[in-house]
Amino acid sequence: MSPMHADAPVEPSANGQAEASRFQVHAYPLALRITGSALQVLMTADLLCASVLVVTGTFTGAMNPKPPALAGWLALLALGLFGLTRLIRWLTAATFSVEPSRFVLQRRGDRFEIPATSVESARVWRLPMPGAGVSLRMKSGRGFQYGLRVADPLPVLEAMGKEAHHPLTAFAHARATVIRRRWSHVALKFVLFPLVPTVIMFQLNQRITYGGPFAQYRMYGLGPYLQSFFTYWIYFTALLVLFASLWRVLSELVAFAAAWISPGRARGVRRFVEVASAVLYYGGFCSLVAWRFLQ
Repeated sequence: MSPMHADAPVEPSANGQAEASRFQVHAYPLALRITGSALQVLMTADLLCASVLVVTGTFTGAMNPKPPALAGWLALLALGLFGLTRLIRWLTAATFSVEPSRFVLQRRGDRFEIPATSVESARVWRLPMPGAGVSLRMKSGRGFQYGLRVADPLPVLEAMGKEAHHPLTAFAHARATVIRRRWSHVALKFVLFPLVPTVIMFQLNQRITYGGPFAQYRMYGLGPYLQSFFTYWIYFTALLVLFASLWRVLSELVAFAAAWISPGRARGVRRFVEVASAVLYYGGFCSLVAWRFLQ
């Protein structure tokens, strides 16, 4: 069986009869949602701190510059935090089915059947942490014990017949349908692209400091030569992490404001923002390096 998209409804059955709308979600109790959100915040802060340390503490006039050791420990901590966030996602994996008379949540040995008439409302998370999601409000006045994390709340709300025109719904829908996060994109952005300024500045340093493109290798061996290259690569990767973070914050603010002002245009604005952000990231950084080089 081919894998189903994480937030996509199940296709109709082979006999042509439509099945209940079913969505792959993550069911978070409040404590675990708070924990997951805190881990995300800590991981982001950790990566930014490590990047600042690398940018400010690598090239300090030493003959053989190296990234600060503390930055390496922070990177390892960020990797551990990332592992914990993935563990939580795995533990909270669930299926949410919308049937004509009830809603069914199935998660790791538990099954909850909720009569549709007992649900007063379904609300998009006001704070999309650790991601976008939906909370069910019961007519008894209490909230359902699990919040449903789903990248795109709009199909879930529409299937439930609940209010789906809130600006936050438009914001989450635009983000989920326009941004397609893939590992290949992350690798291009933060692994391969930093090699462009790395090769340029590394070779420039080799020629100025040692007198040729391979002079350090001939004089001191392969280890120091690769260490020097690695230092430049880590430096520019950290610089690009900070550069990308700046554009990401600005992009999200513009997209969020557009969703509140005109929810119907949220996807168009999001698409424009993402294209502009990519152009500024790749083109803007190359322009800055060229400007710095020509000074």
